[in-house]
Amino acid sequence: MGLSLLVEKKEVVEGWPLETGDYDIGDNTSPVAVVTLGSKMNEEIVGQGAAIAGPLHTENLGIEKLVTNIISNPNLRFLIICGSEVQGHITGKTVEALYENGIDSETKSIIGSPGAIPFVENLPIEAVERFQNQISIVSMIDNENIEDISEKIDECKNKDPGAFEEDAMIIQLNETEEEEEEENIEVTPVNSSSAMDKSSIYLLEIETRIRLMQSEIKEIGSLEKFNNGYYTGKIEGIVIGFIVTLILLLVIFWSIRL
Repeated sequence: MGLSLLVEKKEVVEGWPLETGDYDIGDNTSPVAVVTLGSKMNEEIVGQGAAIAGPLHTENLGIEKLVTNIISNPNLRFLIICGSEVQGHITGKTVEALYENGIDSETKSIIGSPGAIPFVENLPIEAVERFQNQISIVSMIDNENIEDISEKIDECKNKDPGAFEEDAMIIQLNETEEEEEEENIEVTPVNSSSAMDKSSIYLLEIETRIRLMQSEIKEIGSLEKFNNGYYTGKIEGIVIGFIVTLILLLVIFWSIRL
């Protein structure tokens, strides 16, 4: 806790966070931002010392807003990803993919994302690179334990390296009121200026969901093999135990006879 008081901080731009969303705001000089994915724990987490905390439902416009709000506050140096993963959109793993791999310069797709439509059309590559350089990711996906998250927030604050050396980067997202409403009701928006037409995007979503289904089928198959092996081994164990018991009884019987 004491270390964070000694590091350099920068004045936060007026009106931060610049993008609207379902979040709560705490101390804007705190080095920690928290994404709660499909869970609603904003108020509790901000109370533990985070600068900002809120859910993330979509792997496109939602992530654009997340990146925009982070790079416009140089004091943010850690992003904790926690809460229940959003099925289909897979927003937690998509943020991790963005941080680790960046985006394709032509399609603006997040490289390596398992999400259905992971396109960040309104983010320039410079904004993504700034996001990658400014923060460190702390993965706690599917963890909703406030005590665990609070402990991790304290760890990050104690490791606070101070404000990022560059000033706030301001990005203006080209979103319409209709797109904003779609984000609020958790419907994936499609920008008409996309490099890919709607039919291609829908096809990509279908392909992604098929891959998810194939992965789940493989997991089920592996579990079935394990259960079959366990059941077979259990039967064999019972038979062997019965035979050994029978032999011991015969030995005892003959010993008594002799």
